[in-house]
Amino acid sequence: MEEISTYYSWDGLLRLLLLLIAVYWALKFIAFIVKRFARRNVTNKKVGLFFDKLLIVYKPVAFVILLLDFISISYITHGMLLVILGVFGYQHIRNYISGLFFKTNPLVDTGVQITTYQYGGEIKKLLPFGLILNTEEGERYVDYQTVEKHGFSVNAAKDTTLRQTVYLHTPLQQNEILDKLFDNPILDFYQIPTLKATEEPETLRMQYTLEKGAATEDLIAFLNAHEIETSLTLSTD
Repeated sequence: MEEISTYYSWDGLLRLLLLLIAVYWALKFIAFIVKRFARRNVTNKKVGLFFDKLLIVYKPVAFVILLLDFISISYITHGMLLVILGVFGYQHIRNYISGLFFKTNPLVDTGVQITTYQYGGEIKKLLPFGLILNTEEGERYVDYQTVEKHGFSVNAAKDTTLRQTVYLHTPLQQNEILDKLFDNPILDFYQIPTLKATEEPETLRMQYTLEKGAATEDLIAFLNAHEIETSLTLSTD
C-alpha cells in the first residue's frame, strides 16, 4: 500500500514526466536516424512517415497519461480543477483533437494546396489549434473545427506535375529500381512511385509524381544514366 501511495505522488508524477519526455526524444532520435542516416529506400521512407505521425499522436497521449496521474494524487481536488479548466477550455480542446485527426491524414502536409469552407490556398503552417493558409488575399488562419465542420479537398498546385506513367525496359528487379530512385530527389516520395509488370518481358509500368520544379526529362535522363531504357508507350517500336 505504501508503494502505491508513493507512486501516486508529486515525486511519482515528476518521474513519469521525465520518462515520457525521454520516450518522446527517443522517438525523435529514431526518426532522425531513419531519415538522415539509413539507406533511402521504400521501407525506410514508410518508417519515417510512420514516426512523423506517431510523434503527432504521442504528445496528447502522454499528456492524458500525465493528467490521469495528476488526478490520482488527489481525486476530488484535482478532478474538480480539471473539470473547471475543461469547461473554460472546451473549444480549444475540440480544436486540438480535430487537429490531431487532420494532421494524421496522409494527404495533409505543409505545402499542400487545399480548399476548406470559403478559403483556398497552400498550407504554410500546421499549428496546435489551426492552420495558416497562403491565400490570394494573404495569410489566413483557419481553426481545425472549421475544417472538420465543412470538410476539405486537396488541390493540385498550378506548378505541380500530376501522376504520370512511363515504361521501363530493364532486367532489374522492382526493389532495385526503387532503391535507385530513392537516391534522387526528382520524385515526390509522399506519393510513392508504383511499379507493375506488363505482358512484355523485362518491361515495367511506373506511375510517379514529380517534385515541384522537376521535369520528366530529368527523370528519363537519370534512368538512362543507370542503363534503364524508357518509353512513354508500352511498345518501344
